[in-house]
Amino acid sequence: MPPNSSLPAFRGRLRDPGFDHVENQVGTFDRVGHGTQMAGILAANKDDQGMHGVAFNAQLIPYRFGDDNEPFFFDGEIAQSWQAGFDKGARILNNSWANAIPATEINEARYKQVMPQSLVTARKLVEDGAVFVFPTGNELKREPLAEPGLPVAIPELEKGWIAVVALKNDGSAINAKSNYCGVAAAWCIAVPGGDSGAGQGLLTTNRDGTYTQMAGTSPAAALVSGALAALQSRYPELTAQQVRERLLATANRTGLYANSEAYGRGLMDLEAASRQAPKVMTE
Repeated sequence: MPPNSSLPAFRGRLRDPGFDHVENQVGTFDRVGHGTQMAGILAANKDDQGMHGVAFNAQLIPYRFGDDNEPFFFDGEIAQSWQAGFDKGARILNNSWANAIPATEINEARYKQVMPQSLVTARKLVEDGAVFVFPTGNELKREPLAEPGLPVAIPELEKGWIAVVALKNDGSAINAKSNYCGVAAAWCIAVPGGDSGAGQGLLTTNRDGTYTQMAGTSPAAALVSGALAALQSRYPELTAQQVRERLLATANRTGLYANSEAYGRGLMDLEAASRQAPKVMTE
């Protein structure tokens, strides 16, 4: 879902108006609120109002597709959105959805039946340098949903894939919603995703211009997409996939985060990922 681009929090943040596949028109308007909330975590302006996004200088390209049905109903719209965004310059593709199929039950043949157009596009865009970010899902299961775990069935996607689990705000454990990394451990990272209960989520923008709080793996995924964008801004010489590997490689794997089934590569450490690599001395 898209942000409401007229809000001050997104002034100057849209690279392109995007497309609304539901209304079949250029430009988007968030009628639900989810897209505005995710976009705020990712890239809301740093204007001393309420909050700002992780990558507050990043550019957004919003797309709206679908309704309350499962994503496979909108396979073509998803594929078109990915390709259009990539063609307009997007290399980090944040996704706040997944089919309600455990990753352990997906193989290549079955996924081709469920999401044929999206699979073709994902393969092409990963080969061309894109990074896809997916939440593991909010079912509190020990395995992720299909899309965050898709490289299990299609290994060539891994270099352009990140799955995200949500922690409690204090980082002490998986939050009350999040699935584990499970089979996606090699390309999965953990970040705070808010706690259940009033006032315990991540602060973000609301579609009416106020601020609200969100908890779950969707805001966690937006946080990771923002971190990738911020890193690419700091290191423009790196590709999106090189930035992805840097973020995964610098994650904190000490203590409880060494449990790869739950936390994958560990707790995201944007400060560590942002440090300059030491220069190699040569004689």
